[in-house]
Amino acid sequence: MISGVRARDARDHETARIRNYELANLIAIAQHDPKKMPGYKPVSGKPQPLSGKLQQAKARGAMIAWALQNGA
Repeated sequence: MISGVRARDARDHETARIRNYELANLIAIAQHDPKKMPGYKPVSGKPQPLSGKLQQAKARGAMIAWALQNGA
C-alpha cells in the first residue's frame, strides 16, 4: 500500500512539474512576444464510458496485479 501511495505521489509531482514548466514557457512567450502566443485548445470532449466487458477486464487485471505484488 505504501509503494502505491509513493507511486501516486511521484506521478502527481511529475504532473505538477510538467504543468509548471509549460506555464513558465507561456509566460515567457506572453512577456517577450505576445503575437506568438499559442491559441487555447480544449481537451477533447467528455470521456467515453467503458463497456461492461472492458471494465471487467481492467478490474480483473488490477486484481491479478495486486495478487502478484502481494506474493499470491
